[in-house]
Amino acid sequence: MRRQPTLEHCIVARIMKTLRTYPHVVVRKRHGTAMGVAGDPDLYGTINGGHFEIEVKRPNDPSSQLTKLQEQRLQEWAAGGSIVGVARCVHDALQILGLVRPEPRVRWTCESCRRYTWEGAYAPARCPNCGHRHFDKQVVAA
Repeated sequence: MRRQPTLEHCIVARIMKTLRTYPHVVVRKRHGTAMGVAGDPDLYGTINGGHFEIEVKRPNDPSSQLTKLQEQRLQEWAAGGSIVGVARCVHDALQILGLVRPEPRVRWTCESCRRYTWEGAYAPARCPNCGHRHFDKQVVAA
């Protein structure tokens, strides 16, 4: 039986549920409407009086990448003094907000074609270049 990928809205719900357990954190989901700004991150709020913006993406999915517009919006928020980041799981969101210590970054390289690399806690399911399933793991200094 093939395992279905985790949906983004499920990750958003888990992150919000976890962040709401912290008394000094206020978090809201930004819903895309005609009145909204295209490319703005999925979650926003405050932590200890500071503003944050978090874009949520699916884990272990090489196709789930930031668009150019999303990158631009995150840069705009960061330039304005906000805490910004991309979260693929609850732990990522906690790291962005400084609520846990950062783990060392891990870089995965396809053992077959050696052209595809991926950074994240887990290796992708398959290489998008050659379809290979095995990856070399390399810990990158933070």
